[in-house]
Amino acid sequence: MNVPETFIDTLRQKVDIVEVISEYVPLRKSGRSYVGLCPFHNERTPSFSVSPERQVYHCFGCGAGGTVFRFLMDIEGISFAEAVTLLAERCGIPLPDALHAPAPRSPRLERYRQAHDLAAKAFNHILMNTDAGVQALHYLLSRGISRTTMATFQLGYAPPSGRAMMSFLQQKGFSAEELIACGLAVDLGGELVDRFRGRVIIPIADRRGQVVAFGARALDDDAKPKYLNSPEYELFHKGRMLFNVHRARKAIRRERRALLLEGYMDVLAVAQAGIECAVATLGTSLTEEQAQLLKADCDKVVIAYDGDEAGRKATVRAIDVLEQAGITPVVLRLPDGMDPDEYIRAHGARAFERMLSESTWTAVQFLIEDMRARAEWVSPAGRTEFLRQVLRLLAERASPVEQEYQLRNLSQEFNLSVETLKEEMRGFAKPLRRRSPPREEVAPWVNSPRAAKGKDQVSLRILQAALFSQEAAEYLMEKGVTELAHPLHTALLSHVYSWRLEQPGQPPSAFIDRLEDEELVRLASSLLFDEPPEITAELVEDYLRALELFRLEQELKEKVRAWNEAEAAGDQEKSREIKLQVEWIQSQMATMKQPRALHAE
Repeated sequence: MNVPETFIDTLRQKVDIVEVISEYVPLRKSGRSYVGLCPFHNERTPSFSVSPERQVYHCFGCGAGGTVFRFLMDIEGISFAEAVTLLAERCGIPLPDALHAPAPRSPRLERYRQAHDLAAKAFNHILMNTDAGVQALHYLLSRGISRTTMATFQLGYAPPSGRAMMSFLQQKGFSAEELIACGLAVDLGGELVDRFRGRVIIPIADRRGQVVAFGARALDDDAKPKYLNSPEYELFHKGRMLFNVHRARKAIRRERRALLLEGYMDVLAVAQAGIECAVATLGTSLTEEQAQLLKADCDKVVIAYDGDEAGRKATVRAIDVLEQAGITPVVLRLPDGMDPDEYIRAHGARAFERMLSESTWTAVQFLIEDMRARAEWVSPAGRTEFLRQVLRLLAERASPVEQEYQLRNLSQEFNLSVETLKEEMRGFAKPLRRRSPPREEVAPWVNSPRAAKGKDQVSLRILQAALFSQEAAEYLMEKGVTELAHPLHTALLSHVYSWRLEQPGQPPSAFIDRLEDEELVRLASSLLFDEPPEITAELVEDYLRALELFRLEQELKEKVRAWNEAEAAGDQEKSREIKLQVEWIQSQMATMKQPRALHAE
């Protein structure tokens, strides 16, 4: 969709980038900019900066950067047109006709969304307003789920009759093939019936709040399976989605913390207790994709899985996945065998809130207790093996402070000196203490032109001049400058030329919004964030001269190497030829190194 450039300009002038980003990232004033912890990578020291003067942001740690449009696209996972729409609504600016038109979508997938939306409303109506839903309504009320929560989560009921939903949706124009393809109907031996029958229905929505699947809970605890999910299809992939994420994201971003639960009923109970940051996996172990969903909005995840053996194993896996994603996991200490839903029903919402703040383990503490529960305490060999496992864990995953704390506890428990335990632990030590993902390497010149050296720095200054000055860009084009020190610099220069020719006089921040390549966006944002020298024709000429000098120096090295090789081979003719070339390059360099005034003569 083409958004009118004039509308983008108007919106750019109205929006305050600091105000928008502050809703996602706590910022504090630092000189002329604002700084905070980057939401796009894990860090302890703020390297994320926002410039209200230039209306851009840049992270000097991971290189992320751009305008307010780019920020919303990355943090919300939306398109440019959707970011424009959000900001326009925020500013109260009427949208142009182009944005009122629906975004192009697959007609087939749109039909699946419509079918699920109608089904969700029908299931909810059956539960809340018909005799057929009375049993399911009483079941939910008996589990402490209020009518308000049922309405908020659009809970429903699927009657036991085999074709109720199919008949309803076919009357609305949906074919049997469509309903089978999106998981609402199933072929049982040649007979088409509703997939969900005689179950409480929990709608599953995507990040935008559109229902794309259902979870269905049997009314009888002994029924198999207790939970039945929609099958996977184009809009529904269990490993890439989290239940309730569209409702919880605002609270997760605000608190920089998510509560990760095991099931739908846990989320319902916790949300009803007033805790808004709860999400759940969809019947699978936590996946890397789900961890990345959380990573976009928070730094810490409280794992509150069931207290049984299955919950323990799932917690161990979740710890690994979260740490690999750069998220700090902590574990809620639930009583054995209880899940959050059962705990809240037994002890109340306030007790659960208190436990959240007072009864959590670090990942290392949880793993030690897990080892303790499974250790062979009867034999000396079993106790020694437990101790060795704990020391290995501390060496590989614990911070120095946590190592010291745990070693003191072990010293008292096993009647061994701390020094003896430390000596044993050193045998397990690895170079990295924490299992965090390798930080993405970012070239110094992506962070700041001042951090670059030699020809890279000169090349970046030329790019910066073209970005900040229409006159400098035109001068470079007249000179025929099309290649810089690095392929990425050359690619960005080409984009700058096109932009300057198509939209002369636009502010530099407008340029980033037309870039799609992530590396180019990073480079451009770093150039906009760095304060350039006063750009004059003389300065640009100096940059070009310096760049040419670097090129000649490289050529000279290559010629001298070839000359030495010719001499060693006894090829006198080739040696004389290269010697003349070397002398010519040297004379060129000597001329270019003269002061600007003499060089001009």
